[in-house]
Amino acid sequence: HLFGLKSGLHFANPVPEESGMPKADMDALIEEAIKQANAAGISGSANTPFVLAKIKELSGGRSVTANRALIEANVKRGTLVAKELVKLERDGAEEIAA
Repeated sequence: HLFGLKSGLHFANPVPEESGMPKADMDALIEEAIKQANAAGISGSANTPFVLAKIKELSGGRSVTANRALIEANVKRGTLVAKELVKLERDGAEEIAA
């Protein structure tokens, strides 16, 4: 087990506010993209790329900006969590040795 942990943690990290879109707006874009995919007969492995491209188009690229900001925020959060796990692991090893 990594870091001697036998459990897991799940973190929810929101899109940074300055890059986000209102939920109602995003929900409407997703609904419209799915509607268009269905109307065009898009299904299977072609569905996700179609829907994502349609969301990008309908949002004027704002969805891509939001996703990029979320990726950056996730990297920062993941780095902080990893640093703290290393500290916990190190402190735990020091206590055992003492």
